[in-house]
Amino acid sequence: MSENQGLPDQPEPENGQRARWLMPARALLGIAILGAGYLAWVALAHGSLAGCGTGSGCNKVLQSRWAYWLHLPVSVPALLVYLALLGATVLARKRTAPDDERGAWAAIIALSVIVAGAALWFVGLQVFVLKAFCPFCMAAHVCGLAAAFLCLKNIPLASDPATPMWSAAPDKRGVPRAAVFSLILIGLAVVAVLAGGQWLVPEQRNVVKLLPVRPSAVRVTHSTLAASGGQSTNRPSSPNAHLVAPRLLSLYNNQFLIRLDDVPMIGSPGASNVIVNLFDYTCPHCRELHWILVVAQRQFSNDLGIVSLPMPMSTNCNPLIPPDFNSSPNACDLARLGLAVWRAKPEAHRQFDDWFFSADEGVSVEEARKYAAQLVGTDKLEKALSDPWVDKQILTDCQLHFSNWQATGRPGMPQLILGGAVSIGPLNSVEHLQALLNRYLGLDPGQNRF
Repeated sequence: MSENQGLPDQPEPENGQRARWLMPARALLGIAILGAGYLAWVALAHGSLAGCGTGSGCNKVLQSRWAYWLHLPVSVPALLVYLALLGATVLARKRTAPDDERGAWAAIIALSVIVAGAALWFVGLQVFVLKAFCPFCMAAHVCGLAAAFLCLKNIPLASDPATPMWSAAPDKRGVPRAAVFSLILIGLAVVAVLAGGQWLVPEQRNVVKLLPVRPSAVRVTHSTLAASGGQSTNRPSSPNAHLVAPRLLSLYNNQFLIRLDDVPMIGSPGASNVIVNLFDYTCPHCRELHWILVVAQRQFSNDLGIVSLPMPMSTNCNPLIPPDFNSSPNACDLARLGLAVWRAKPEAHRQFDDWFFSADEGVSVEEARKYAAQLVGTDKLEKALSDPWVDKQILTDCQLHFSNWQATGRPGMPQLILGGAVSIGPLNSVEHLQALLNRYLGLDPGQNRF
């Protein structure tokens, strides 16, 4: 902070010093604005972020509850604050009258504290809570923090203790120390509101779309009657998942017919109620959902079966996602391994998935292949991997996901199909899943106890 004293007819003080720090501060704010603007645009447009594929640390950060404040992407208010601070630095430079200058600096001080406090809050969340990093977020935070430091370091303090802050004093220049303290408190209060809002009103990342069944002409093709399901050219608007015969599940008005003995499941193929889980082995939320599904199925026992279909979000094997989609490089290989384990030894599939999803960090393809070979034998694994069924099943899973995407307008993962409803995104708990099962399938958790 710097002290100065001047009279109205004096030129603007410390002109050279201001020029030295203002340009770097504005450049840093410019970078932060670009980063926050890009993040806001991607979030609002439900687009994909460059270099932020499924399973990446970046994806984990942006898909977490901490990426939102009161259901608004945090990049949106961040962008507004960065723009406001940049504008305040321009006003402080252009409006040289003492009263106008103090007004501009009041905004600069409060906004700088907000920027710095928010940056420390979000960096702390990434380091200590999420243990994952978003490069775009970190760049914006670091640049914003550095710009805020430059602004706060160069506050023109009033040399006269009697200088007022909020009333006219054209003969006194600078910001009184007491006002600086008050403005810092205001900035910290705003940061507390930000943190408190995220803590007390967590973002619900799960969206459920109930899709009513509408009459439509359906052409059932040979692929529809295949063991693992298929698609026709017509596309009903609701999955309307239901059993049309024992161990035979119909989705999208028979456009997908899934023989439950021929696909991986959690629970029995003879269960009276069946839901479908579309997941990606590289998706962090899919990892969390796996254990929720395991516990819920154990509770409902034979009243609930869960079809487990790996659906890789990767252009390497999924022809239905855009070419510029941020693919996970290992998603296809892991999906093939999971299905190959089931094909070679169905009773070992649940053990493979439990092992895979119990790892604290992501499992490499090499590690997964080695464990799969231990479970089913190297020769059987290689034979299963070369079976055309594996790639055919992956394509069917991709087609089912694409049908959900068209019906709901959302491609997010994981996805659960519960009758005529599609749940997209992570669930909070077993109780959350129980509520969905009760609402859409009529299952009562109170009637099923461990």
